[in-house]
Amino acid sequence: DILEKGNRDITIMHPLPRVDEISTDVDALPNAAYFRQAHNGVFLRMALLAMVMGRA
Repeated sequence: DILEKGNRDITIMHPLPRVDEISTDVDALPNAAYFRQAHNGVFLRMALLAMVMGRA
């Protein structure tokens, strides 16, 4: 609904889970970056843990 009314160049990010906050219809849009965001977050947390534990 927001994309229909506003700027189509926006990026949609969300920390997940998106229960009842974002429609699953948004998943297929090129603007949806939350799965990429979650995927990259895994590697970020791995790097932070390695750094904190003195393995980096």
